[in-house]
Amino acid sequence: MKFDWKNWGLGGKVIFVAACVATASMLMKWVDVGIASQSGLSQGAFLFLGLWVYPVLMLFKNRNIHRIWGLVCSICSVVFTLGYISSKSIELFGETINAAATGAYLFLLASIALIVGVAKYSPVVINEENAEQGAAADG
Repeated sequence: MKFDWKNWGLGGKVIFVAACVATASMLMKWVDVGIASQSGLSQGAFLFLGLWVYPVLMLFKNRNIHRIWGLVCSICSVVFTLGYISSKSIELFGETINAAATGAYLFLLASIALIVGVAKYSPVVINEENAEQGAAADG
């Protein structure tokens, strides 16, 4: 496994940035009712990151992402996040409000970006010339 930003195509870069954003969103408020708030970690939303393991692992291993499995993971991430956001509607002082906060919406955007990244992803093709240049630079 290796980090290869320079050689990743658009899909790989989108997957990586989306994963970083999704992970960072866990530290943000996922629920906020004014007097109290909770982060994605304390809400257990980090479990949603389990859906990201397959695409991110394939990216770092420079392997093909099976399109169906990659899309299933990313679409499930969107659906579960939408379910989470809609479940945070509460009745407060006779008004129905949604207490979902910035972190949940940022995770939703990152999940949508993951769909795009998976659809655009293709592994880095390493030809012999690139491998020889890399070996010469290392050696």
